[in-house]
Amino acid sequence: MTDLLAIASYLVLPLIGIAIWRVDLVREETLAVRITIATAAGALIVGLTMALLSLLGIQWSRTLLYSLFAIVAAVGFYVRKPGTRRGSGMKFNAWLAGTIFMWLVTLYGTLTARESCGDLHFTWGPKAIRFFRAGGIDATLLQTYIQLTTDYPPLQTLLFAWSNTWSKQFSWWSAVILSPLFLIGTLLLIRTWSGDDKGTFLVAATMTWTFTLAYPAGCAEPLLLLYETMVIAALTFLRDPRAQTLYATLGCAGAAWTKLEGTTFTIAVVITILLVQRNWRRALIVAAPAALLVGAWLTFVLNAKILLMYGGAKLPIQWHALPVVLKTLAKVAKWELYWIPWIVPAVLIAIGNVKRAIVPISIAVLTAGATVSFYLRAGDPVWWIESSSPRVILTPLLALLLGAIAAHQPHHQGQALPTDGEPVQ
Repeated sequence: MTDLLAIASYLVLPLIGIAIWRVDLVREETLAVRITIATAAGALIVGLTMALLSLLGIQWSRTLLYSLFAIVAAVGFYVRKPGTRRGSGMKFNAWLAGTIFMWLVTLYGTLTARESCGDLHFTWGPKAIRFFRAGGIDATLLQTYIQLTTDYPPLQTLLFAWSNTWSKQFSWWSAVILSPLFLIGTLLLIRTWSGDDKGTFLVAATMTWTFTLAYPAGCAEPLLLLYETMVIAALTFLRDPRAQTLYATLGCAGAAWTKLEGTTFTIAVVITILLVQRNWRRALIVAAPAALLVGAWLTFVLNAKILLMYGGAKLPIQWHALPVVLKTLAKVAKWELYWIPWIVPAVLIAIGNVKRAIVPISIAVLTAGATVSFYLRAGDPVWWIESSSPRVILTPLLALLLGAIAAHQPHHQGQALPTDGEPVQ
């Protein structure tokens, strides 16, 4: 029963975020995509609400949280307009069957604990349990136990604490089950927005393989990848510039509050929008909420004197370690499959229309560069790279895969004209 209640807490996230269906652009999406977008919005609402209560000195309680989110859901239902329920335009086929099979393999690997991450047991889980018991974000705890990655963005931890309020006892199984649940949303966005079943199967197959070696279940990567997919896929495949901006803004805000790498991802996205799409207005809109959330969190971090991981940006770059960093990253990126997960999308891009893939290529290059920069700030980074980079490099790999899909799209959708016929500014 503990596990079922904990899982139920995640299944209500679409209800908490259902107000986003009020937006016309969201209402026009398929039901599956609307549920995915509402889930992403609901997760962010839960995290922000719990963080705000801690900031105001209001202790969490089941009664308070249930009441608040029940009101949020009720208001969302009240303002929600019925959707058009348009179809995806794709029928069941062998590629979709393959995608489902790959997801089932990931589900199996998760349920048998083969893909669970050690960080869940030593950082994410204990931190969430202590937050739950303290009834808020516990600065004293973070000051005392540095191994809990004290200044890491709080969204994943807060979601675990939210689940703990349902189950009373922390459910480790519900923590890892988030991995395949968020992977469903990732694949749904890709399949619907790209309209490419073959490309979706490529992503599913690649993620299924890499997940077995990255052990992301219980870590923040599955949620991070969902937000990142929302951003990259929207900027690459959607025709409506308003939809691109909306989903990129939501995705970057969620990513930046999920992991430290989400901040660098957001920076990469903003740079891409400025240099590739040449749209400074969109860049400002996308950057603003993410910057506000990161700024608020850093204010808390600095006041609580728990600066740790973010403080790495102040460390000098150890250029002498560059050969070791590149060699170790190349070893990890091999994925025990001779770099095939990278070679396949790279070849597909090369033989396709590279211009259509320029947005995801830019994000892939920039996030990969940021990864190298991270590891160059450690004098002896081998252990750090081997233990963390299998999950970190999933971001540039995902971007490259989406670039492969884009390179073979029949029409370039990412730079489409707005509905009024005026060029995108």
